[in-house]
This record gives sequence, structure tokens and C-alpha cells, in this order.
Amino acid sequence: MLDGLNPAQLEVVLCGQHCLAVACPGAGKTRTIASKAAHCLADPARRVGAVTFSRDAAVELRDRILALAGKNCKPRLKAGTFHSLAFAQISAGGKRRDVASDGDRSGIVARVLGESGVSWTLEEAVQVIERIKTDFGRVQEGTDDARLYHAYQEALARNGKIDFQDMLRLAVAGMDSGDIEPYALTDLLVDEFQDTDPLQYRWIEHHARAGATVTVVGDDDQSIYGFRAALGYRGMETFASMLDARRVVLGSNYRCHGEILAAADAVIRNNAERIPKVLHAEKGPGGTVAVLRFEDEYDEAVAAIEMLQSRLAADTSGAVLARTNRILDPLEAVCRSHGVSYYRASGYSVLSRPEGALMCNLFEIIQQSKTNGLDAVLAFAGMGTSDLSALHDAMGPSLIQRQKKDIVALGLSDETATAYRAFIKRLAEWQGLCTRQLYSLVLEGVREWMLGFAKKDAAIRAIVATYDVLSRLNGPFNERIAFMKRENNQPRPGAMVLTTMHSSKGLEWDHVWMIRAEESVVPDEKSPESEERRLFYVAMSRARQTLTISSTRKNPVSRFTIESGALDHPT
Repeated sequence: MLDGLNPAQLEVVLCGQHCLAVACPGAGKTRTIASKAAHCLADPARRVGAVTFSRDAAVELRDRILALAGKNCKPRLKAGTFHSLAFAQISAGGKRRDVASDGDRSGIVARVLGESGVSWTLEEAVQVIERIKTDFGRVQEGTDDARLYHAYQEALARNGKIDFQDMLRLAVAGMDSGDIEPYALTDLLVDEFQDTDPLQYRWIEHHARAGATVTVVGDDDQSIYGFRAALGYRGMETFASMLDARRVVLGSNYRCHGEILAAADAVIRNNAERIPKVLHAEKGPGGTVAVLRFEDEYDEAVAAIEMLQSRLAADTSGAVLARTNRILDPLEAVCRSHGVSYYRASGYSVLSRPEGALMCNLFEIIQQSKTNGLDAVLAFAGMGTSDLSALHDAMGPSLIQRQKKDIVALGLSDETATAYRAFIKRLAEWQGLCTRQLYSLVLEGVREWMLGFAKKDAAIRAIVATYDVLSRLNGPFNERIAFMKRENNQPRPGAMVLTTMHSSKGLEWDHVWMIRAEESVVPDEKSPESEERRLFYVAMSRARQTLTISSTRKNPVSRFTIESGALDHPT
């Protein structure tokens, strides 16, 4: 179990006291944790806990530990997420705990918001509740936050439920009061320690006070969840000083070639609050870092897709990383229009929104390859159900042009009658253009018309993205739509990954392209610069062989690109 460990990894594994292992990207931290757990379990008197942040990571870690230690050690190993281990604690002795689903929680929050009169969105309210629970349920009484939180908790109790965060909150509260015992562990190992919030830190602290020797592994430079109250650098420093823990830096990077690691290191060194560390690329030189600039996001998207597609053909992996999910819309549009296999790994595809489907339906009506669906189009434009029913009662299944006075006589308002006649006239014009194969004029007309009725940003994005795909294809609309709807957004070998910088954490690819590396995009002005720099560092260090950082001329180049030194050798 100790074979192949480097000196720093071996020091962590053999350390007999509390230990803070600071692991750079690609340092083999999972292997180190698994080896440490197996080494501890070799002593029949020791009981080991291994904690991660996701269920999949917990399963993988448990399997790796048992592969090294042997299946017979399973009764002495407790591996899981903070929440799963906490849930077992609060459910001990047969206590029934019914956990609210996401749908349950959303429904309860929506009802509470409606009754409270607080003008928050559902997302804003959920964030407030989560923030309060992370702070041990403390809230200033008399505030909107307090009223919302107490009403939400009362509603949960009436329904006999707890939510996801209550698992950990109740376990910690029980250990604080002495009603719940910490797990009887001799050793506790914690992965991704930089991401722990105050509740998770207190859970670890209780086990240390109960006698467990604690080893935490993390990287303050990869702390990118400050908005979730992650403690990051300060939490790691507090742990080391509180428990007089031995500090070990795992600075050997087994992922990136030297050129990529050096550029990433040059960026992160600009943060003031960080644990000093020297990074070493075990692969040596051989990687490339390129900086490119484009006129707009579609020029950038086409270049990224075409370059990565050629490299993926050589049986390698590739990903496009963006600061936010919405920035990936042009990339998906280009993948669709080029027929490139891709996987949008974070957030929802904008093309799956109803506005995109409605737009496609309208084009097929214009082409007259479909006769139904006009009701949905008119409803999108603001026509009510009663008005549509009156029109159908008078005209049958097909809606046609009529004199305004005839439409008003059906009970429609003067304004609605005018809008209906204007649309039917425009529909006839589009159909005439389509018959003459002037598809681009129809595309422009429909896009402009639909944007005139779209109110929400997500709807506007869906209309624009659908237009962008269809306008890059050739032939009749039904053929373009059939091509666009081909299922090529699947996580399969050889698929190009489109994801956000946040979602890329813990992953790696041979070739990485970071798009829209521009001021006002990354760093995001709403986020602390130091955290944005860490996010940029995380994204850079996902690349094994090549890293491309691009931007458009809409904004100046990101300060982080400048800090990397890669602009000194632009492509």
C-alpha cells in the first residue's frame, strides 16, 4: 500500500498526529488518503472514518481503501459524505427522519414566500435559508431573514420533514449538547478540506475532541465556494493552529506539463492570503499555452470547436470551460450546426427550453409541413385561451385572416383583433418568402418577432440560440430542425465537454480551452478578486497537454491572462 508514494505522500501516510496536507492540483491526493486509511486499518485496533463531499467520490474512496486494505476491514471503515454520516447519527436508535426532496422544499419555500409578502425570488429565499443553517441556525430576530427562516422550519415540522442541511445541523447540535456521540474513530480523514463550511468544521472538531487523529487534505488555492461559506485558507490555518497539526505540502503535480503548471502558478501567486507552496511538474516540459483573441463569441466558438474536434479525433479528451453556463450557449450552437458530438456537463441546455421548441414549430408552420401548433404561437404573443376558443369556434381547426369587424364580433377586444390580423398577415408574408426559398429573411423575421414578446433573459437566450443553429444550416426548415434535434449531447467517449470553471474542479482533460477570459467576465465583478483568481487557477490546471485561453474584443483581456505571462508568447 506504500509502494510508489513520493516522500511527501509517504510523510502524510505515516504521520501519527493531526496532519494538514496541502495538495496542489494533480498531486494524487485521493491515492494518498486511500493509502493512509489502508495503513491505519492494518492495525486491527483502529477504526477509520473517510469523509468526502459527494456520494460518487465517497463510493470511489471506499472502494480504493478496501482494495488496498482488504474487504475484511470493511466493518472498521466508515466512508461517506458529511451529510450521509450525519444522517446516520441523527437516525440512530430507530428515529425516523423524512428528508424533504428538492420539490418538497421548493413548494414549502414558495408557500412561505407567498404568505410572508417578502419580495424575494425562490432562489434568493433558498440561499437565505441555507446561509442561516450553515451559521448554526443563528439569525437576527425581527428581520425578513428571521421571519422567512422560522416560517420555513415550522412548515417543515408540520409536514414531519427535515431538509438536506438539517442532517448536519442536527448532528452538530446533538454533539454540542451531548445527546449525540461522535463516531468512535481512531482516525478521521477528510478530503477537499478547503471546501468545508462552519458546520462541517464543527463536525470534524467534535471528532478530534473525542480522540480521533485527524488528517485533512485540501488546497487553499482551489477554494472556490466562498459563496457557500467555504472556509478556505482561514479554515486550514485555524485547523493547523488549533490542533497543532503537522503541515505537509504535496507539491508534485502529475497532471500538467511544466509550461501549463508554470502559467497557472504565476496567476495564483498574486493572491496574498495563501499557504506558500512550491509546485513541480513531474511530467516535465512538453505542454503548450496559447492566448487567442477573436472579433466576437461566435468566431471564438467556431475556432474552439474546430481545433478541439481535430484533437479529439486522435483519441484524446477535450473540454471548453466558461465562467458561467450561459457563456456556453454559442459553443452548443456551433456543435449542433457542425454535427459535433458534445456533452454539456453543467447547467441546462438552452436549446431544451420551450421557446426553442415553439420557434421550430413556427418554422414548420411557415413551411406548411405542419398545420397544427398555431395556438401556442399566438398564446406566446399574449392571446388568451378564451380568445383562441372563440376563433376556433368560428373558423374550425385552421385559423385564417378575417376582417377586423368580424373578429371583434366574436368577442375579442379591438386590440387583440388588430394583433391577430397583423400576425396572420405576417405569417402569409413568411410563407411567401419560404416558397421562394428566401429562408434567411424568414429566419430574421421570426427571430425579431419572437424577441418582441420575450420577457425573461432565459427566453431571449433560447430564441437567439435556436436562431443561431438554424441560420448556420442549409435546406428547408424541416431538414434543418431534424438535424438540430439529432441527439448528440451525451456523455460518451470522444464527446467534447462543455462545462463551467466551477464544475471542472476535480476533473482533467488532455486539451482545455478557456473562453471569454475577459474583464467583467472573469473576474466577475460580484465576486471577490482573490476567489475569481483561484477559479481561474483551477480551470488552467485541468489541462494535461494544451491550454488555450481566448477572449473577444468586446472587453479587455482578463487580468489573470496577463498575470499568467502567456501573453508574452501570444498565438
